[in-house]
Amino acid sequence: MASPNLQPPSILLMGPSGSGKTYSLSTLLEAGLEVFVVSTEPRGIETLLDVVAGKRLDLTKLHWKYIGPARPGFQILADQGDLIARSNQEALAKQIPRIRENPAWVEMLKTFVNFVDDKDGKAYGDVTKFGGDKALVVDSLSGVSAMAMDVTVGDKVTAHVGEWGIAIKAIDKFILLCCSDLKCFFVMTAHTEKEEDPNTGMGKMMVSTLGKKLAPQIPRYFSEVLSAETDSDGDKRVFRWSNNTPNFVLKNRSLPISSKLQPDFRPVVEAYKKR
Repeated sequence: MASPNLQPPSILLMGPSGSGKTYSLSTLLEAGLEVFVVSTEPRGIETLLDVVAGKRLDLTKLHWKYIGPARPGFQILADQGDLIARSNQEALAKQIPRIRENPAWVEMLKTFVNFVDDKDGKAYGDVTKFGGDKALVVDSLSGVSAMAMDVTVGDKVTAHVGEWGIAIKAIDKFILLCCSDLKCFFVMTAHTEKEEDPNTGMGKMMVSTLGKKLAPQIPRYFSEVLSAETDSDGDKRVFRWSNNTPNFVLKNRSLPISSKLQPDFRPVVEAYKKR
């Protein structure tokens, strides 16, 4: 039995769309954990439910909350289009944001204060009270980034430097809190893009988020930073993980260094139990 004072690992799983990130979340259930998913990806929950059904896993151990990163309403886009047609970039940047009605960023944070399952409406309380028998998943950072920008600039169509800084700082604080205050397993998925490594000046694949300075800082918060990748086997795609891919910012603690890891969270869970 792991010590209640030993914080479970936090894992950052990054990769392009279709690399099996959401699919692999099912292995958290196979590891015996109760899994809570905050999904910002359209159709992401459908993918996970299909996998759970295909593997005949216990659905009572899976809980989810879908929070769309974009506020609904094409009227907002129509209003923005009208502003674009009548203004220049400078005027648009200086526009004062209107009150952001029902921002997804606030809804996400309130979900962390009291997780209410979309499946049955049951409330599970403050996620910081979850223990090592549970996992909290944010799928994915791309949606979180969009939420942070939206709550900062609202219906504006552009942002000035200061507003970018506000949104970036909000994301940084959020990830730090998840990796430092949670007492359960924490998994965040992310897409990738090439950014300049501030230490070497070389281009490296990092998480896709706001700005250029935030992405290189994010891995420091996590125990494991993994790349979700695919291989071809005839007509089939084979998913794998790597913590040893050139020009990627990756990290390992529980897992062996390899470019051909099984896309499975169970070894991380078992390493925690052994500790």
